[in-house]
Amino acid sequence: MTTPHNGMMPDISPQPLYPHNRVKRHLSELFRLALPVVIARIGMLIMSVVDTIIVGNYDSSSLAYLNIAHAPFISLMITGFGLLIGIMIMTSHAIGRNNPKAAGQVWRACFPYGVILGFGLAVLAWQSKWIFILSGQPGAIIEHSTELAHILALGMPAALIYISCSFFMEGLQRPLPGMMLMVAANVVNLILDYGLVYGVWGMPELGAAGAAWTSTIIRWLMAGTMLAYVLLMRDHVLFGLRDGFANWWHHSRDIRSMGYAAGASQGMETAAFSTMQLFAGRISIMAAASYGITMTILSLMFMFALGLASATSVRVGIAYGRRDRADMALAGWIGLLTTMGVMFCLSLPLYFFPAWVAALFSEDAVVIAGTSGLLLLMPIIFPTDGGQNAAISALRGTGDKWAPTVLHMFSYICVMIPAGYYLAFVRDLGVAGLFWGIVIASLVAVSGLAMRFRIVSGRELPSYP
Repeated sequence: MTTPHNGMMPDISPQPLYPHNRVKRHLSELFRLALPVVIARIGMLIMSVVDTIIVGNYDSSSLAYLNIAHAPFISLMITGFGLLIGIMIMTSHAIGRNNPKAAGQVWRACFPYGVILGFGLAVLAWQSKWIFILSGQPGAIIEHSTELAHILALGMPAALIYISCSFFMEGLQRPLPGMMLMVAANVVNLILDYGLVYGVWGMPELGAAGAAWTSTIIRWLMAGTMLAYVLLMRDHVLFGLRDGFANWWHHSRDIRSMGYAAGASQGMETAAFSTMQLFAGRISIMAAASYGITMTILSLMFMFALGLASATSVRVGIAYGRRDRADMALAGWIGLLTTMGVMFCLSLPLYFFPAWVAALFSEDAVVIAGTSGLLLLMPIIFPTDGGQNAAISALRGTGDKWAPTVLHMFSYICVMIPAGYYLAFVRDLGVAGLFWGIVIASLVAVSGLAMRFRIVSGRELPSYP
């Protein structure tokens, strides 16, 4: 099948294929969609990795301050991303129905929502100091991390403007623009980050604050570029992208409803991981640095899972949109199993060469030793954590809202936090106990969500009114 002249991607109608051909088709489409999304998502984390490497080699204490400052900011930003996930899912449903005008209306309805949401979350991120105080952080961390949190908060609206446009393009099965923009942003980030942290090339030496300012500047550049691309794309008339934002609140009702569930799920998961970061800060500054480095590596590799999960959601969503239950189920299971397999393979270099990887992020022997021990758990954490994300994305693609959210929140709020606290402080395992808590929670999450998808994918799909 050739690509239509309107630019929409192929494979949106039922195809009478034999089972092995259907599997091959799903795998092909999964990786075709996932690869640009993976690169784009990795690009988001590579900026954090660059921050961690540059600031970690500049000063270990500054790295701890930056990691603590990122905890509430990332939690709020990921919550915002979750609240907007309906853009990608509902766009894919419209594409499954071969209705480009409906797809365009999804974006026009949700873009103003994303802007308002971005400024609201920025206000919350600015108030991070009380979180540092309530969590019992040392005075030095409270002072320096609050300053960094203020800088990061200025970039929150830009992050949500960018993601609202990016989710729309991914729902259209056009992830390449987001990927290319992210690659360019990382080149700029590397140069500006190094210059502002160390004070080279005529730039001021700002230390960790330089990394925070770089992140904020890059986010605004990306937001403006991605918005311009959406409005100027060649077939914007087909989607009605310039038809205005009238009645956007009414038109975004179903999309917002889906986002409330996803936002609660992602926000609570990220908040739970941020709580673990704060636990690490209570152990020691070196523990906070080791935890931060390990989580940066985990987050970086998790972008592979997130890209595959996003592609899974789109594939499931398109099959759901054309009411093909068998193809929807197949897309979900292929996405889940493929994600777990890829993540296990990615964990092996960290398991066999932990000290070498840790040394990339710090020159401190204590930090390297602590991080090396944590990396040995990655062959368990990677596939289970990645698998739960693929499973919940498959469920989102079917329109399932609150059941996966409850399962997700139970795993990370009711299981991970108590288990991590108990193992770290009561059993005195330190930062390693925090990661064993993550292992337990991820196993619970992937098992529960997989069972839920089996139930949902076995039901008859509702017909359109």
